[in-house]
Amino acid sequence: MSKHDKIAKLKEYIKNYVIKELEKDEELEEVSTTATAGIDGTGTGHYDTPHAFASGSVGHKSPEVGGYKKINESYARMFIEIGKAINASKADDLNAIKALGEEYDIGRVLYMARTNPKALKTAVDDRVKEKKQFLTKTKKLKELKEGRYHDWRNDESLTPKQKVGKSIREIRDALNELDKTVKMNLKLKNELKMKSEDYWKNTHKALTKISERLVKMANKVGNLK
Repeated sequence: MSKHDKIAKLKEYIKNYVIKELEKDEELEEVSTTATAGIDGTGTGHYDTPHAFASGSVGHKSPEVGGYKKINESYARMFIEIGKAINASKADDLNAIKALGEEYDIGRVLYMARTNPKALKTAVDDRVKEKKQFLTKTKKLKELKEGRYHDWRNDESLTPKQKVGKSIREIRDALNELDKTVKMNLKLKNELKMKSEDYWKNTHKALTKISERLVKMANKVGNLK
């Protein structure tokens, strides 16, 4: 197979992948069609590994984008160019590019692909590695929790009443520490006059998930009464 055929095949594969991924999303958030955003390489995001991306900048919707179809086409073209720049052909690599695009803005990822593909390749490899490590740890943690529950349930040194009472006290103490952490960050935000727009995208996502988990936890605690 010639080099031209390989590139054509790679572009077709990435294009189909992007289309498939976009069809899963009901809305594509904060896609920038500008590939000239500055990158100084000093910032850190949710992960410590992709240092190629600067912090403190957030994505924005281009006022020139007039419709979901045009956004899809722009995103697909950028995605294809990024994948071609670092020779990304595996699903894990493409997922990593998609994740970086969501976290730092696809336009900035494209800029790095054009100016420093080697650094971008390192960031993608690191993201793939972190994802695999996360899945491995999650699996082990699940197995550990299952074994821990059975050991706890069958522990005859405490009565069921004592087990529940001890656990509730531990939950209370953990919530007190959580409350202190929230207050500390809220105070910092107010003193420095920070706005929610200054947060990383992953911070917004984490806040939403935390709120949802607290609601679910409140319902579970209610069932204990």
